[in-house]
Amino acid sequence: MRLTHNMFSLSIYKTYKGRITDESKALNNISSGSKLSSAKDNPAKIGKNETLKIQVLTNDAANKNIQDTNSMLQTFDGALQGINDNLNRMRELTVSAGSGALTEEDRNNIKAEIQNIKKDIDALANNTEFNGIKLSDSSLSGSATKTIKTAIGTMEGESMDIPLYNVSADNLGIGSTLDVSDVNLTLGAIDKATQTVSKIRSKYGSMQNRLEGTADYLSSKDINIQTAQSRIGDSDIAEEMMNYSKNQLLVNSSIGLMAQSNNFPKDVLNILGNVK
Repeated sequence: MRLTHNMFSLSIYKTYKGRITDESKALNNISSGSKLSSAKDNPAKIGKNETLKIQVLTNDAANKNIQDTNSMLQTFDGALQGINDNLNRMRELTVSAGSGALTEEDRNNIKAEIQNIKKDIDALANNTEFNGIKLSDSSLSGSATKTIKTAIGTMEGESMDIPLYNVSADNLGIGSTLDVSDVNLTLGAIDKATQTVSKIRSKYGSMQNRLEGTADYLSSKDINIQTAQSRIGDSDIAEEMMNYSKNQLLVNSSIGLMAQSNNFPKDVLNILGNVK
């Protein structure tokens, strides 16, 4: 028995410090929900855990791109639907203008309404935009297009080109030069414009279908990645609670043992003092 240095008490204290550290770690894992708060917690897995976190973030960013692009296409399609409705009304008025039972005033009223329809078409073409991107590009002519690229995935090359057109009344062939007095010519121009708008809507519709399919794929992929990341980095609360309770019990036991062991030198001296 050494009286100057209580080695037994020091040994208990060393164990006590270790249990305090383990108890603190378990409590931190419970409160944060993560078992990899720093690299020292598991050097072998911290890199993989961070890589999976980055994949989750990039998947979320790609999914947001898809949602924004889909919203833009829906906005454009709504305006194109309005243009289609106006073209249908224009065709109806043109057929009515061909009636021999109309007075000159009736025909003038029809012409005035058709002019207003053309203005409505131009208003839809020029004023429809999504986040500053306009539906119609006045710099284009005929069937020419200009594309904007949007990322729809997390890998190189996973992108989509969105075509933009000029859907103004003039470029659709139903502008100021169209004369409703020539019914057959006017109907031909309106039908051609309707086909052009319908083709654009069809292209945008197919893109929306592709975007929705890609979004479903990314959502499924994201769940798998988050599941893998959770297995590596997230705390098992039940296990951590058990570790915390165990270490708390051992800490309290160590405190009791240290209190007893600190009395050993005194007890030994008392024994030696009673030796005669």
